[in-house]
Amino acid sequence: MVGSKKRDERSEEARTRILDAAQTLFAVHGFNATTTKAIAEQAEVPGGLIFYYFPTKKALLAGVLSERNILVELRTVGETLITPDPRAALIALALRYLNTLKQHKELACIMLREFRSHPEVASQFHELREEHVQFIASFLQESLRAEQYEPMRDLQVIARMFLYNLIVIGIIEDATEPLHFVENMVDILLCRLGKNV
Repeated sequence: MVGSKKRDERSEEARTRILDAAQTLFAVHGFNATTTKAIAEQAEVPGGLIFYYFPTKKALLAGVLSERNILVELRTVGETLITPDPRAALIALALRYLNTLKQHKELACIMLREFRSHPEVASQFHELREEHVQFIASFLQESLRAEQYEPMRDLQVIARMFLYNLIVIGIIEDATEPLHFVENMVDILLCRLGKNV
């Protein structure tokens, strides 16, 4: 029993090292330019072990993108951010998104680079994007509900704009001090929603 548990732990550790190595190399060199040999060397595992866990290199790419989905982390954060002040809640969510994107920059790099060349990555990218839009829309709904805002029209569009702006300033522009931009963006979005008086 103890030997089996140790084998399982070593197996899981090797699988994690493979995912880590693939993530780093795909982000730096791109999917097509990264060989499974390079991944195995970086992970310090035998080359054939990659195919024990992932039948193809594309399956490994899919594993990196799905198993390292930052939405799980953000959902946990979102549950703790609901406050009576929607502006403060949205600013906090935006800053947390930016921080999380910065911590997971390799994943963002892979997504942005590979979704144009690989239809399965594009499909996964679109699914993840829609999950994020739904999460943000739901968060907006909860944040605004107690504050007597008018019915939530265009909530999906606003959530999408919120996400796209965060992707631009967090990944493409890599803003070092984004607070001012985030505050302005939230004020514009809240103004668009319009408050009941």
